[in-house]
Amino acid sequence: MSNRRANNRLNQVSRQLTSSRPVVMSASAPNRASAASSTVSTNANDDKLVKLLSEGGLRTILLNREKALNALNQEMVDLIDAALDECIRSSTCNVILLRGTGRALCSGGDVLAVVKAADSKDAATRNTALDFFRSEFQLDYKIARLGEAANAHSAGQGAEDARTLAKSKGGDFKKPKTFVAVMDGITMGGGVGLSVHAPFRIATERTMFAMPETGIGYFPDVGVTRVLARLDGRIGQYLGMTGARISGEEAYLVGLATHYIPSSSIDTVAHRLSTLPAESALNPSLVSSALQEFSSDPLAAKDTLAKSAFFGDRRIALDYVFGQLSCESISSSLEEIAAGKADSQAASELAQLGLSSLTPEVQQWATQTLKDLKTKSPRSLKITHQAILEARRFDVEEAFRFDMRLAAAFCDLSIGRDFYSGVTHVLEKDAQGKRRTGIADWDPPSLEEVKDATIRAQFFSDAETAKRAGLKMDVPALEAVPEPPTSKEARQARDSLLRGKGPLKWEQSHNVFALPSEAECAALLEGSHPAAAAVKPDTSELVECLKRHKGSLPGLEFKVLDWVKRQERRRV
Repeated sequence: MSNRRANNRLNQVSRQLTSSRPVVMSASAPNRASAASSTVSTNANDDKLVKLLSEGGLRTILLNREKALNALNQEMVDLIDAALDECIRSSTCNVILLRGTGRALCSGGDVLAVVKAADSKDAATRNTALDFFRSEFQLDYKIARLGEAANAHSAGQGAEDARTLAKSKGGDFKKPKTFVAVMDGITMGGGVGLSVHAPFRIATERTMFAMPETGIGYFPDVGVTRVLARLDGRIGQYLGMTGARISGEEAYLVGLATHYIPSSSIDTVAHRLSTLPAESALNPSLVSSALQEFSSDPLAAKDTLAKSAFFGDRRIALDYVFGQLSCESISSSLEEIAAGKADSQAASELAQLGLSSLTPEVQQWATQTLKDLKTKSPRSLKITHQAILEARRFDVEEAFRFDMRLAAAFCDLSIGRDFYSGVTHVLEKDAQGKRRTGIADWDPPSLEEVKDATIRAQFFSDAETAKRAGLKMDVPALEAVPEPPTSKEARQARDSLLRGKGPLKWEQSHNVFALPSEAECAALLEGSHPAAAAVKPDTSELVECLKRHKGSLPGLEFKVLDWVKRQERRRV
């Protein structure tokens, strides 16, 4: 979208204040739009791409592009950003709720416009290709800051470093707000960026969660690499590389969602949040308790969980495969498992991890996973694999700057056109007006032909090395993302946080309101968890200890015992 067109649309944005409940408001346009706002009727507001609704202390940011499954364009990003700023500044807003109309929270972003700009013969137009990403990244970072503050506040004893670091950062966060994202329906790509950094994330039975970027020649961006790097075991590598679509129940059980609530209850949840006292902005645990009133049992979806890759035998295979150090090893491991050869290296090493035989279910999982990976851009697979490994050592600000660096390199089509080829293959129609089928024309077409040294130089090196390797696109500055802390106290707090606790480096202030992670379980068994007290619990006491610490959350016992059983099989 051109700047002029964006300005014309944004100049039409207006604000409405009425006495009805909920109040329908529209966010003020950002500074780039100069025209004054004007009052319009309620009906005129129905076609706004983003609505800001007010009820009590709740502000709902509603994505309203239903026919496009609420896919983000530049106008929507600007309007969401303006609405979020208005909520943060408001003295009467306590809780911010993000929702989408229809079948999706948000199905992705306007990547077709990005690659078309990147492919332009005009240098000035090519340089605008990153404008959308730049504004999207900065919007998602604001949500991540709200999430970081809420988690630090609620992490409890032993999380002083998180609170020290949060206080050291500047910005317009003088009055904290609690942010809740409703992942009801399709939540993919840009929709994941809008939701996954929130302190509270509601999944429902309608949730379909995915980061399918490797299928369009790109990577899981907007800080998502950092989130994937902190999931249990190698689940993050699996999701990031395969783009697998998972259910709301799975999203909740692996920690991508913090609550699992029936879709039919979401309106009631919104009203309940609107009745919370003003201190809910400063005390996120009040919001958590309110959401728990509507929680449902994710284990009722027995068929879904029985086929899930995140538990039991399949999970042992998943961690083994996606724990390999190279994409080539991942592929060869999958081939060996799919073939079911008991004398293969994969079978032998899996036996040491507790998987005594390659069951039909595990073979089927490996076959399908290998088939899925073969449809993805080989270059994207290698970059995504390495990016998630790198992101484990990043704080929030570093993660967004790192992902912006990668996004710039992907948009530089002079060093590789897979992003353009993938997006146009998926989103454009052929000469007969039909959707394309098959696999995009990836270049290079195989993992073996993607040179690791070239990838390292162009995507993961310093600016000078990247330029020598052929990179021409400049990395946009993210003004909203502050530079690393300079005070000794803040630097030490950051380093302490990233070191984590226990053998799996549990970060106490990360994802506080979700089910306990496997890293948290390991820290508790080791004795480095605040709930461990003077005597370290054993595996038989683990569930009860976590229930006392986090509450009797739905699915907690199932998840913890599945981890315990896999650990015990491994020891045998």
